[in-house]
Amino acid sequence: MAYVAMARKWRPKSFSDMVGQEHIAKTLQNAIEGDRLHRAFLFTGTRGVGKTTSARILARTLNCKGGDPLHPCGVCDSCKDIDGGNPMDVLEIDAASNTGVDNIRDVLERVQYPPVIGKYKVFIIDEVHMLSTGAFNALLKTLEEPPEHVIFIFATTEVNKVPQTILSRVQRFDFKRLTMDQIRSRLRFICEQEGINATDEALDIFAEKADGSMRDGLTYFDQAYAFTGSEMTADAVRSILGIPPVELFFNLISAIEGHDLKGVFKMVDDACTRGIEFTPLLDGFGKFLRNLLYTRIDAFTADDLSITEELYSKFKTTGLGLSNGDLLRISKMLIDLQSSLRYSTNPRLLVETTFARMAWLDRLTDLRRALAAINDPKSASDEALKKKSS
Repeated sequence: MAYVAMARKWRPKSFSDMVGQEHIAKTLQNAIEGDRLHRAFLFTGTRGVGKTTSARILARTLNCKGGDPLHPCGVCDSCKDIDGGNPMDVLEIDAASNTGVDNIRDVLERVQYPPVIGKYKVFIIDEVHMLSTGAFNALLKTLEEPPEHVIFIFATTEVNKVPQTILSRVQRFDFKRLTMDQIRSRLRFICEQEGINATDEALDIFAEKADGSMRDGLTYFDQAYAFTGSEMTADAVRSILGIPPVELFFNLISAIEGHDLKGVFKMVDDACTRGIEFTPLLDGFGKFLRNLLYTRIDAFTADDLSITEELYSKFKTTGLGLSNGDLLRISKMLIDLQSSLRYSTNPRLLVETTFARMAWLDRLTDLRRALAAINDPKSASDEALKKKSS
């Protein structure tokens, strides 16, 4: 039997299985129960948060012949037809590859035919913002007066590209990014069902790297599972996903604090030796700087930052020679570096020189003040008097 990816195997099949979108599940259930169902929906949100899955769940729920109107039975002809992957009453269209008027006209021709098995004929158009202007115009009349047996569900990651004439004819549902806790809890549940022994730190890595996307989290989890097997540790996960260890960043910030150019270059060389790409290296350093600043001003607890108490305590005692202003300036230099990196023909040199500038930050500031004093002696003298009086 062919292997089924985790993201497909554990895709929710009912509203009760949905994670992080309870507000949408409840609204749709109330509409079904109260027989107040709209004929056209727009599901919008970032990637991997459940838009297409929710569309399938809605189609499954509406066409289920079981006794419970809100929970598909999974055993009736309609449920089996949908689960089989090629349902007669549910048509999924990828608007990214079917953008033209002719593609939409094919859909509209099918609208006139009644459903074969279930109660409704459901049309799911994914990435609907990719449709051409002519294709959108072709939909307008049908969306305004759809047949009783037809439901349209549009899904998009870029709702700003959907014409207002379409938006005014649909019910819009905004899908939220999932929190780290929600992704972590779902992964822990899957581990228990699959017999996988994963450490909490390993699951934290997946939840953070997923960046609000359950599908991305499951994809990373699947990749790590192929490497580690049933015993999943944080070090193994970092290795397979190319995530820099946090010790690299502690070494880097210490080198910056101590104006240690040798230490800065050694850290970059260490990262290259480990096979770490510059993009995840810079992303990781950005998160490190954020956590360093947050712990310093007591803005969040260790749980809020999804780090251990031991690591939280280490952050509290790190980089004390750098002011909050220094950390913000270093963060700004890092952001500029990330923007420049994609256009660089020598990325390693760019990274090394930028980190070196971070290590010489206060000296560069003194140099700017000296140059300003040469250009405007009176202003520099006033500033010196202010410092002396304070």
